[in-house]
Amino acid sequence: MFDQVYRSMAVLSRPSIRSLYQAMVDYVSSANTSDDLQQPLTRDTLQERFREFFTRLFPIAYHFAVNPHQDRRDFTEKFKSCLYETMDDIQPFGDVPQDIFKKISKSLEATRVLVQALSLGKTFLDRTDSVLFTSGGGDSRQQEACYSALVRMTYCPKCKGIGKDVRSCNGFCMNVIRGCLTEPAYELDLAWSSYVDTVGRLVAAVDNDNNPLELNIKNAVRELDSRISDAIMHAMEDGPVLEEK
Repeated sequence: MFDQVYRSMAVLSRPSIRSLYQAMVDYVSSANTSDDLQQPLTRDTLQERFREFFTRLFPIAYHFAVNPHQDRRDFTEKFKSCLYETMDDIQPFGDVPQDIFKKISKSLEATRVLVQALSLGKTFLDRTDSVLFTSGGGDSRQQEACYSALVRMTYCPKCKGIGKDVRSCNGFCMNVIRGCLTEPAYELDLAWSSYVDTVGRLVAAVDNDNNPLELNIKNAVRELDSRISDAIMHAMEDGPVLEEK
């Protein structure tokens, strides 16, 4: 809608729009943690990015929508700086920017939590092998029996000259896996099942098209276009008041 109704403004606003969308992508990224970044993107920082977007939009909206009958030449940088500095006092878009951020930040936060939860699950699975078979933990006799069975299953056929395309029988493989994993898997099952259940409920909430909790990020991003148009419309309706200010 923004691109269709306000085509001239949309072209000039594209760099700011790209920066805003990139900020949202960075915010939900699994790498957006204090472990990976010296200064992770916080909710306050994200809010500042939204504020910067509407600040940059103000001169463009003022030029093309609020006062469209004036000289079509672009404003001077000095005049733009003046508009930027008076943004908080003039409030050309009313409460629309705050309403937009309040709604979209809710869905972004839910998506961010989900992405980090999935990343944590991946890390857990990547490290499961070393956790299950670390020497010195659990029953050492069981571990020795497990190692011995794994060696027989994996290397004995090779030592006997059996081709690599010939696999160990299915029953033998299943017995080895059961013997090696039954006890440690049982110890991990409760915590893992709880994790899977929690992530499943979060996915259902975030991916719900009915969106009763307003957590669906797809809906929030789709609505962003029309909500920006609402902000410009608010400025147009308050045009005479803005001129006085």
